[in-house]
Amino acid sequence: MPLHRFLAPLRQNPLVALTLIAVVPRILAAFFSGGYYAHDDHFLMIEAAGSWVDGADYNRWLPWNQPQPPIPTGHMMVYPGLHFLLFTLLKAIGISTPGPQMVVVRLLHAAWSLLVVRVGYRLALRASGPETAWRCGLFLALFFFMPFLSVRNLIEMVSAPLLMLAAWHAWQGVEQDRWRSVALAGLFAGLALNIRFQTLFFVGGMGLAFLLLRHWRSAVVFGIAALVPLVVLQGAIDLVIWGRPFVELAEYVGYNADNVTTYFDLPWYNYLLLLAGIFIPPLSLAVLFGFVRRPKPLVIWLPVLCFIAAHSVFPNKQERFILPIVPLFFVLGYTSWEAFRSTSGWWRARTGLWRGILRWTWGLNLLLLVPLTFSYSKRERVEAMLLLRDAPEVTGIITEDVVERDTPMPPLYYWGAWQAQNLSYTDSLQDLAPTLNAFPEAHRANAVLFLGEEDLDRRRARMERFLGPMTLVGRAEPGLLDRTMHWLNPVNRNTVITIYRANKGLAPATTPQPPDR
Repeated sequence: MPLHRFLAPLRQNPLVALTLIAVVPRILAAFFSGGYYAHDDHFLMIEAAGSWVDGADYNRWLPWNQPQPPIPTGHMMVYPGLHFLLFTLLKAIGISTPGPQMVVVRLLHAAWSLLVVRVGYRLALRASGPETAWRCGLFLALFFFMPFLSVRNLIEMVSAPLLMLAAWHAWQGVEQDRWRSVALAGLFAGLALNIRFQTLFFVGGMGLAFLLLRHWRSAVVFGIAALVPLVVLQGAIDLVIWGRPFVELAEYVGYNADNVTTYFDLPWYNYLLLLAGIFIPPLSLAVLFGFVRRPKPLVIWLPVLCFIAAHSVFPNKQERFILPIVPLFFVLGYTSWEAFRSTSGWWRARTGLWRGILRWTWGLNLLLLVPLTFSYSKRERVEAMLLLRDAPEVTGIITEDVVERDTPMPPLYYWGAWQAQNLSYTDSLQDLAPTLNAFPEAHRANAVLFLGEEDLDRRRARMERFLGPMTLVGRAEPGLLDRTMHWLNPVNRNTVITIYRANKGLAPATTPQPPDR
């Protein structure tokens, strides 16, 4: 078939064309962008669900695996529970190793993220016209950070399509005065609450918008519909696990209230700076201007504003926290900016300037999109565990970091040894023998993961006093993304991990000589 005949239907159906364009980088990211982005998207999701499937409880979230009396840990169980069901199914059909399992997980997330592009296009089409909607959808499909983040297990990214669906149906409900559309908006908003509870600020903003618009019935219907998924899912899960509903939710709210500055304490304008830069300046500045300029439709604009305002007031700020509303922010801001630009005499006289800005934006965006789509995040940590998986004689591990004294948690899902001894060694004066011998031999640590290559021979000799002679298992090196992030900000640590295995499994019965520094 000639190429022009193949492309003709796509030109006639922009929604299909945008979907196909968005699919390509997301599929590539699903297969080639391994690892995990942050602590939470692995250890609070994959690590938890993976251990449950194998009959363990890595994080000790479940009451029957805690000391009595058990205490809720404050984790929303819906999203990890879905991973538990998925891993159970994959294991039942013979997909039981981490690599293929995670490809399936990333492919499912890639498919889910396509809703952002499709709904974003429809919202832009309703707010503007076909040409602006096409460009808006194209940005959502190909923004450099979207494919990489879309295949991660980030609750912020997973909740974004639900908020967009809520926005679409809420707008329909307001324009057409259809309570069924409002009910659907509430249901999608309630589902988002089960994934990321902080979307409550978006949900509250949408309810407030219905009241300001004097859609009294819609406000009531929306509120009731939003509560239904929270009661049916979160409430029922807690009832089954703990014998009473909403205990995890109450603990989650309490923990966040008690730790407002525990992790970060950043200025109120931090997220405004992020939004002013994430879409590549000067386009991002135009989008920010557009969002501030036109508070329409109020039923979408106000929830986004409430979400940003609430997160700006809260001291603990991390970039990913703002991700649930980033697509909606872009749609509102970009369509408003294009409406302004098309009527501005100054910009109409300088169409070449805007074309130049778009060329700059797309050029830099594509330059970033390609490497990020293929980036393997936290590669050295994952690869270290896979090396252990291929070394069945390893029965437990010691993560040695006497250099920076800050050992990261090992992603045990990729190793699959949940019951093995897992020790952290950061003090060169510490005597490990008693701790090692406290574990049965079958699960006792007999391998060392050395973080960093500084003074490695001396550090290895020190550990041999506890484990005896050791043999090299392998080395795991950081990927390009981690090296780049470390170069941009040394706080983002990455380091070579060298793994050695003891030639014998028993630790010395007597206390070794005091190790030197």
